[in-house]
Amino acid sequence: MYTVKSSSEFIADLRAMDERLKNLRISSIEIDRKEKAVLYAFICDSAVDEDLQRKILKEAEKITSPAFSTVKVSVKKIVSNDELINNEIYRYLSKNYPSVSIFLKPTDVVCTVVGNLVKYVLRLTKDGAEYVTKNGAILKLNDYLSKKFCSDFVGGTEIKEAEETVSLLSDEVYADELQKIEHRTIKVKDVITIDDENMGNLALYIEDAVQGEVTVCGKITEIAERETKNGKPFLIIHLDDTTGRTSGVYFSKKNTYHKIKELQVGDAIIVRGSIGDYNGRRSFTFDKINRCTFPDDFVKKEKYKKAIPHNYKLIFPTEAKTVKVKSVFDAEEVLPAELTDNTYVVFDTETTGLDFMNNGITEIGAVKIVGGKLTEQFTTLIKPDYRITEENEAITGISEEMVKDAPKIGAVIPDFMKFIDGAILVAHNADFDMKFIKRFAGAEEYEVKNKVIDSVELARAQLPQLKRHDLHTIADHFGIIFHHHRALSDAYATAEAFIELMKIKNNR
Repeated sequence: MYTVKSSSEFIADLRAMDERLKNLRISSIEIDRKEKAVLYAFICDSAVDEDLQRKILKEAEKITSPAFSTVKVSVKKIVSNDELINNEIYRYLSKNYPSVSIFLKPTDVVCTVVGNLVKYVLRLTKDGAEYVTKNGAILKLNDYLSKKFCSDFVGGTEIKEAEETVSLLSDEVYADELQKIEHRTIKVKDVITIDDENMGNLALYIEDAVQGEVTVCGKITEIAERETKNGKPFLIIHLDDTTGRTSGVYFSKKNTYHKIKELQVGDAIIVRGSIGDYNGRRSFTFDKINRCTFPDDFVKKEKYKKAIPHNYKLIFPTEAKTVKVKSVFDAEEVLPAELTDNTYVVFDTETTGLDFMNNGITEIGAVKIVGGKLTEQFTTLIKPDYRITEENEAITGISEEMVKDAPKIGAVIPDFMKFIDGAILVAHNADFDMKFIKRFAGAEEYEVKNKVIDSVELARAQLPQLKRHDLHTIADHFGIIFHHHRALSDAYATAEAFIELMKIKNNR
């Protein structure tokens, strides 16, 4: 019998099955969609004979979707050895954090194995220690090691003095490496000084410019002059560097006013400024501006992407509840294979506005469909970094008061990424919701690779007789009752409609 379980429940059941499996853990799950096969790769600190491996296979078959015709398991014996772990830590840091490895020797990695717990210390210079702490490298390293060894890992840092041979160059080298690793940059050409001859020619991707003092560049897409209440002139300048768009306020200076006035749409500039909050809105003030040439050969580099989290941390899914008056899951009904052989997550977002680059998410609602049935729901209010206007509150029903204690989107994204992992995404007017999700997932270093189905397009193809294909019209057509403009309710309505549309598609 196929049983839906989380990976933690599955592992807990296996560990309870035999004393030899008390430290068993999943190393990876490999899926061959073409062959409809799945391989569960485990690591264990005890030898596992064929009989015990067969028992593990039976448990794996129970929790695997019937969509897979072949289920395999492999169990590799791995013993936590301090020398092996030291080498693996040094190799991982050298490959993924070269700015840290500049100051790290193999002897600077010290680990102690105590039962099933491994404690390790990285002896680093002050800059290196601050970097791994700020960048979350310890947590990423712990996650990596837990997949390589049958132990739990706790890491920390210890400050060491910089060596004389490195000290003269360490600040320069470290800053250079930090720029390469932590930030993606654009190198502009032909810089012509307007405000600052020392600004340089390196600019951060607009996509990565989130907070604090930053330097960005791009071509001007719009420029307008305004005056403060006191009559002081200022400019509002909109920039595009192909990775993103931004706009900033620049207060004119007497000695450079005539040069700034010459700037036009299409001109390229490099800008130093500061990003902060003003009355609940994101504010970018341009302090210094120079002319430049944007590189014709610029190609965007992909940002480091995080792996999907193993566990939920903040927002936990709960059991789904159908809201349709007449159930679509009649026992006698045979649902189409396209519906039952895939996992879908139908979702909806509520936002502070329509422009995904200058607005935030106030609510996410999602419903998971497994085997053609609604199984889990995921929902949360979100406190945006943007003001909720009275007009927006009237549309969504979500107020500033409702979200004042809600989590920020950055804290929600990891759990949402886990919820949608391996699923096909479905949304009504999917392009709108996906732009918001991809923007905020990208800000947290996640990449949304899921296939996406727009239920509007599906409805147009399957219900051509309807004059309109908005969610309300389609819901009325199928007899679905819901409270429009709340994310979870919209997600349920879309999920119910999606199942009906898939059945129509199959019957044709």
